[in-house]
Amino acid sequence: MSISTIILGWIGILIFLIIVFTFQKLIKNNEFAFIHNLMALMYAMWFPLPLALYQLLNSELLQVGTIFGLVYLIMLVITMTLQTGHITYIVKHNGNKSITDKQGDYMMATLSNPFEGLANVFKSIWALFLGIAFWNSGEILMASIMFLFSLLIFYYLFIVLDISLVKRIKFFSKAKANNFLINLETLLFFIILISYITFNSCWKKRTF
Repeated sequence: MSISTIILGWIGILIFLIIVFTFQKLIKNNEFAFIHNLMALMYAMWFPLPLALYQLLNSELLQVGTIFGLVYLIMLVITMTLQTGHITYIVKHNGNKSITDKQGDYMMATLSNPFEGLANVFKSIWALFLGIAFWNSGEILMASIMFLFSLLIFYYLFIVLDISLVKRIKFFSKAKANNFLINLETLLFFIILISYITFNSCWKKRTF
């Protein structure tokens, strides 16, 4: 499972980097749907990761965290796929005046936040359990990194609460969804985890 997880994991990272380096060109060509489709594929490549980490760390405490990790990835694949379909329909029916901008914005709001925000809350919970598992196995550096990622739960919770509440609370409204920050921390999070699995797989081969 480790080899397939490593291969798929780095393919996911490669897709992420392709999106980053071709983003401006894709935007100019109005290929928003294609970007979301690539992102859905990218997250799908990381499906085996929670299970592989659970198997590698061999920690009962990580059982619950693994579920949150899988749910997080599944949610993002679902929302990216649905957004792809919505954007494709809007673009292809751009001349259809029966589809208003408000209707388009409503659908995107429904398919993105707070759905994506809640998914990232689940990722933070997964990171917390990973931190505990790494700590118990004596890997302090990885534990510290995962604990730092888990702190983002407050950021994502504030975003979800701010969107969900009818009567907005000023304290929650201070947390604005920043796509650059979210994408950067997502990229770093998965690079660290995939690098960890890759290193451990190579180390075991050398050992035995």
